[in-house]
Amino acid sequence: MSQDQYEEVVNNFIEITAQDVENRLAKGEKTILFIGKPTCPYCQKFVPKLENVRQQNGLTVHYLNSLNTPSDPELKALRDKMTVPLVPQVVTIDGENAFTNLNIDSGASEERLTELLAN
Repeated sequence: MSQDQYEEVVNNFIEITAQDVENRLAKGEKTILFIGKPTCPYCQKFVPKLENVRQQNGLTVHYLNSLNTPSDPELKALRDKMTVPLVPQVVTIDGENAFTNLNIDSGASEERLTELLAN
């Protein structure tokens, strides 16, 4: 998958900023958050699976582009807080100031993603 194809797929997600994520977390807004970047080959491998699971289960997925982590202190702080040293990663916001890092990687199957996200 190319970077352009990756961008096409993530256009089906709702792109948000680190500040948006912090706001959702503070309010306890249930969220499925995909953290990745277009230049990451593992992210390129992962997004088609996440998109299939999203479509099959009618899920809403939010996308946080992590490309600028080195130059964006808010993004870096959020990734540190959520323990996301590597991408791709999926984090769910489960309630007020409560989140779960699903600790998945690009090898995760669609079946496993469905188990984690659609229940």
